[in-house]
Amino acid sequence: MTPPPGYPYAPPAPPRRTRRIWPPVLIAAWVAVLGVLAVWSARNDPPTVADQRDIAAAMPEVRRATGALMAAADGPDRAVVLGDTVFQNCSVTAVRDGRQAVRDITVYVPAGRALPVLQSIAGRLPSDYRAGAGATATGRRVGLHADAGVFVGIDAAASVDSQVLTLRVSTGCRPGAGAKPNEAGPAPGPPPAALTAALRALGAAAPANPRTQSVACPDGGVAATWTVPSVAAPKDLGASLQPLVAGASVVRAEPAGWAYRTPAGSVVVLAQGDGGLRVSATSSCA
Repeated sequence: MTPPPGYPYAPPAPPRRTRRIWPPVLIAAWVAVLGVLAVWSARNDPPTVADQRDIAAAMPEVRRATGALMAAADGPDRAVVLGDTVFQNCSVTAVRDGRQAVRDITVYVPAGRALPVLQSIAGRLPSDYRAGAGATATGRRVGLHADAGVFVGIDAAASVDSQVLTLRVSTGCRPGAGAKPNEAGPAPGPPPAALTAALRALGAAAPANPRTQSVACPDGGVAATWTVPSVAAPKDLGASLQPLVAGASVVRAEPAGWAYRTPAGSVVVLAQGDGGLRVSATSSCA
C-alpha cells in the first residue's frame, strides 16, 4: 500500500497470521476416538434403511419368493429339484459382520431349451417381480433376473446349451451374524410313489426318512423334494430306469445322470464322485 503524499511515515505492516499446529499426540488421540465411535455405532445403532433389515426379517420374503419360483419353474418339459436354505457369513461393512441366505432351485431342461425355459419362468413369476430373461449379445449366455421385493433377488445364468439351470433366491448381505432363523418348511406329506419306484428299479430299499425340503405354494399346497443321497449304482443306469421312463418325459439321459418327468412330478438321478447315485423326487405346486 502506497502512503498518500505528505504522509510523514509508512503505515504499519498488517499483523502476521500464524498457523496453529496440533501436536501429533492430540491428532492420534482424536483419530482413535473417532475409530471407537465408528465401531460402536456400526455394532449398536439400529438399521436406518430398508436393505439393512437383518437376516431374520428377510426370511419370510425368501420363503414367499421360493414358493413363487417353484410354481413358475414347473413344466411338463423339465425336472425340478428344490434345494435347502444356506446361510453364508459376509461383511455388511468393514467393521460389521453379517449373513446372507441363498436358496437354489435346479431345473433340468432338454438340450437347446435353456433360453425358452428361462423366458417361460420369467413370464410366470408375479408381475410385481418385474422378471426378465434373455441372452447376451453374443448369444452364448442366457440369464434371468427378478426383484422379489425387500431387496430379495432371483437370478440365473448359464451357457445357452446348458441342460442344468440354477435359479437362486438370495437376500444379499444383512446384519445379524449370530441370527439362526427357523427354516423348517411346511409338512410335505409322505414321499411320492415316484421315489419308491426309482429306488426299487435301482435295487435299493426306500429309506424311512429321506432328506426333505419343502416350501408353501402361492395358491396353497406344498411343493417338496425328497432326496436319498447315497444309492449303489447298477451296472447300466439307463437299462435299470427304462421301465420307469417308458411313459414319462425324459429330460436328460446321460451316464452322469437321468432326469425325467412323470405326471406326479420330477425324478432326478445323479452320479456322485464316490461311484454312488443321488436320487431325488419332487412334487410340484400344480
